Amino acid sequence: MEEGTKTQAVGPVFVDTTLRDGGQSPGVFFDRPTKMAIVTTLSRIGVREIEVGTPCLGEHEIADLRVLLTLPVPAELFPWLRPLEEDFDAALRLGFRRVHLSFPTSEGHLASVRGMSRIEALERVRRSIRRLSSEGVRVSVGLEDASRADMGFLEDFVGAVRESGGIRVRYCDTVGRHHPLEIAERIGQVSRWGVPVEVHCHNDLGMATANTVAAFHAGARFLSTTVTGVGERAGNAVMEEVAFALAFSGPEEAETGIDLPGLAHISRWLYTAIGRTLSPYRPVVGSRIFHHSSGIHVDGVIKEPANYELFSPDQVGSKRKIIVTHQTGRAGIRNVLERMGYRPPPEILDRLVPIVREEGWRLKGIVPAQTILSHFMAIIEAGQGGSPARQGT
Repeated sequence: MEEGTKTQAVGPVFVDTTLRDGGQSPGVFFDRPTKMAIVTTLSRIGVREIEVGTPCLGEHEIADLRVLLTLPVPAELFPWLRPLEEDFDAALRLGFRRVHLSFPTSEGHLASVRGMSRIEALERVRRSIRRLSSEGVRVSVGLEDASRADMGFLEDFVGAVRESGGIRVRYCDTVGRHHPLEIAERIGQVSRWGVPVEVHCHNDLGMATANTVAAFHAGARFLSTTVTGVGERAGNAVMEEVAFALAFSGPEEAETGIDLPGLAHISRWLYTAIGRTLSPYRPVVGSRIFHHSSGIHVDGVIKEPANYELFSPDQVGSKRKIIVTHQTGRAGIRNVLERMGYRPPPEILDRLVPIVREEGWRLKGIVPAQTILSHFMAIIEAGQGGSPARQGT
């Protein structure tokens, strides 16, 4: 129980499952060098626990796990195990001193996935934890499909984990059915049952990040996430989104312990590694999330970036950019000219703005800086305004 008390005092602990759950996404393959790069980079940016795979995949996976265990990283590495002796033996042979066991907890999963009754599940989790603990191994236990499980049975199951010496339970929203209010209420209950709580959310309804943040505020201090959100079906809670949400939202912004620019960097890198396209408008890491064009927003962000930016682009290795379109006003157009070295007088801007906006309608999109400059110089040459003042003159 000391682990939970200590962790709650220092804030969230990110538990990465990119290699395990992310690796289960159809078409995703991590070769050994990529696995090593992911582990070392995540550890360097402050991720404290990494679920590195599962020995049940066979000899190739076991060989990779053996290599990963030799890496000189401060993060704790552990495998995902089925509640089977063959998995326990494989983990022990590899030398893991921490493991994660996954047990079904909903009626559907108990019956069809594992073929066991509630009583059998309680007996097996007690026996499994005691067996592994006797070997000096610390054991966390996953409550598979907990979001569809009976709360009474979950309480009995968590009690069995606690009494047998388990260090933590992982509450799994296996099919992503929860919404934030519901998961907060259930996590609030589970967190009162005497065992530290981890939360593991899937994104089938697009709420994995929100559910993970809600669960954290309800008492789950361990947050199972993947970089980019890669995972089965629609994926998992996105590590970079959860970390930034905890750092920059809510009444009490949390100290995540994560190097946020470093996390953004590995996220962008991983998109390439898994062969997926990064949307330029992806939260946190998209290349265009600091682009501004509408008149009110441009004016506000030039005066004070915090008016329309929750965090600085420096936090994610990005840059702010003013984009001129049919919606851009004086502030944006002036900004473009100033970046090219000109200080347009107010009377010229009065004439230039409607011309540039008309160009935006004609082009049905972005007005290039050179086009703005050409119209600006045409006004000057036509004698419709004063001489253009150059910066520094």
